[in-house]
Amino acid sequence: MSLKVGEKLGPYEVLASIGEGGMGEVYKARDTRLDRVVALKVSKEDFSDRFEREARAVAALNHPHICQLYDVGPNFLVMEYVEGAPLAGPMAVGKAVEYAGQILDALAHAHGKRITHRDLKPANILVTKQGIKLLDFGLAKQQAGVVENSDATVKALTAKGEILGTLQYMAPEQLHGKETDARSDVFSFGCVLYEMLSGKRAFEGESAASIIGAI
Repeated sequence: MSLKVGEKLGPYEVLASIGEGGMGEVYKARDTRLDRVVALKVSKEDFSDRFEREARAVAALNHPHICQLYDVGPNFLVMEYVEGAPLAGPMAVGKAVEYAGQILDALAHAHGKRITHRDLKPANILVTKQGIKLLDFGLAKQQAGVVENSDATVKALTAKGEILGTLQYMAPEQLHGKETDARSDVFSFGCVLYEMLSGKRAFEGESAASIIGAI
């Protein structure tokens, strides 16, 4: 579902296309009720009831380094619009430590509310003038298995929905389809920190199978 500039999705008017990801397309939009700019993430499919409940739980998170979720529609998420660039290494150790502290502070806040990210990776971490902002927080939950596809992104299927994660940053228990918790996020954070310092991914391979083997 591609939206054009000026088109509306409920009360949200599209201002510009931001990009496309595994879940769907992302737009810069205006909430016509509150007259504020938001990020509109439109899924390729309708959300399950469970996904919507989880998303609303994440909306309760309030932290300066977590991108806030404002609203959930039948096939779209409405989030805080954040101007910044995805986290990229290599960088100076001092800067890496500064950003790492902000990431961990945000994770600790969410883990304290029993919410885990499950897709922590540089592309989901924006560097802004005010510091780090974590995106897509807590929307990938209860992984149940691994299916390989061409862009090394795995899809875990549940009885009521489809959840995405990025292979190179997934903890071993996540790849095995076992229960995940805060420790899974800590593993992913380690991969991100390695990349911040070295500019290289911690785990690579020529195929999904070889990456899984390396992890």
